[in-house]
Amino acid sequence: MHITRPAALLVVAALAAGCAQSKVPTDAKVTLTGKVARQDGSPAGNLRLALTRIPDVGELAFQGIPVAATLGTACLADDPPPLCKLLQRTETDAGGTYTVHMSGSDVRGTFNTATNFDLTAQLPRTGSDVDGPSVRASFEIQRPDLTVSPLRFWEPDHVTARGDAKNVVLDWTPFKNMNEYTAHFAVNGQEIWSGPAEPAVTMDARDFEDANGVLHISAAASAPGPDTTFQLRYTSQGIGFRGTAGAPESRGKPCVAEGRPAPCALTDGSFDHPLADPSCAGAQCAANGWVYVDLGKPEPVGTVFVRANPAGALTVDTSDDAVSWTTRAAAEGSDRFVKIGLPSTVTARYVRVRAAAGSRLTGLTQVSVWP
Repeated sequence: MHITRPAALLVVAALAAGCAQSKVPTDAKVTLTGKVARQDGSPAGNLRLALTRIPDVGELAFQGIPVAATLGTACLADDPPPLCKLLQRTETDAGGTYTVHMSGSDVRGTFNTATNFDLTAQLPRTGSDVDGPSVRASFEIQRPDLTVSPLRFWEPDHVTARGDAKNVVLDWTPFKNMNEYTAHFAVNGQEIWSGPAEPAVTMDARDFEDANGVLHISAAASAPGPDTTFQLRYTSQGIGFRGTAGAPESRGKPCVAEGRPAPCALTDGSFDHPLADPSCAGAQCAANGWVYVDLGKPEPVGTVFVRANPAGALTVDTSDDAVSWTTRAAAEGSDRFVKIGLPSTVTARYVRVRAAAGSRLTGLTQVSVWP
C-alpha cells in the first residue's frame, strides 16, 4: 500500500498520541548518574560508555531512520555507524561512577514524547575472545535528575561451541539468578541467527550454515526506577565460530523478489544485502510480499531458513514452473529468524517464501533451502 505524505503525517501523529509525553521541560538541565561494576562487585573503572538515543516515530517517518533489533556495542566504536543516534560518550571514574549532563531538549521526541535511550558499556577482550562482555540499560528519562540502575557485567568462565554437520552444542557458565538466555550469531557485525538457548544446548547446525562469525550469549532482566523501568541486557564475551553444516542447496542459485529487478542477493551467503523496497512510485507498486528461489532442477525440499524476517507470519510454497504454487508449510509469530520445516520432504524446483497480505519482506537478508 502506498501512503502519501499527508497520510503518513496522520499515521505518525496517531502513533505519537499513544506514546508517553515527556515530563522534562525543554530548558531543563538534565543529569544522569550511575555506577558500573564487574561481576565480582569491584568497580569497573576508567571504562567508556555510550549513551544512545533511540529514533522516535517522527524520525522514522520523516528521516527514514531504520530501527535495528539492538544497537549493541557498535555505538562504542571510535567511528560509530550512522544508525547510532549517539548523544554522548563518557567514562567511569576509578570507582566505576559516571555522570552525563544534557538539556531537556535532548530527552524530548519529535512530538514532545518521552525518548528512549540505551546506555552501553563493554569490557576489553581477553585471551582468544573476539570481544569482551557488555552490559546495556534501556530506559526513558522523565525527570531532570535520574540515577540509572547499577550496571554489573556478566563474565562467564567459558563460552564454547562445538559441532558437526548436523548439530552444534553450545555451553557457558550460567549467570546467577538468570534462567533464560539467548544465543546470538553474527557475521561482520550483522546478526544472522538468534534464539532461546540454555547451557549445554544442542542446536541445529544449519542455524550457522558455513558462516565464519562471532557467538554471544545474553540474558535479560528489568529493574524499577523513578518514572521508568530499566531493561537490562547482559551479554557474554564473543567467541569465534565457523558453522559446520556447510552451504544450503540454495546457495548461489537465482532468486526473484516481487517488485525487484535481478539479480537477487538473498542466496549469496553474505547476509549483508537486505532486501530493499521496490524503486517505484504509486499505489500499484509491487509490495515486496514474496521471494522465490530457483534451484535449477527439481530438488528435495525439507526445511527453509529465513533470516532477518520483518514480516511476521510466513508461508512456504513450492512449484515446478513458478506459475502454479502449492502451499507446503507456514510459520506464525514475528521471530526475526525463522526455521520452517515442511511436514514431509517434497521435490520441487522453485521454493517461495510469502508474507501475509499487507506485509513486506523488506529488510530480509537470506533465504536458505535445505533438503
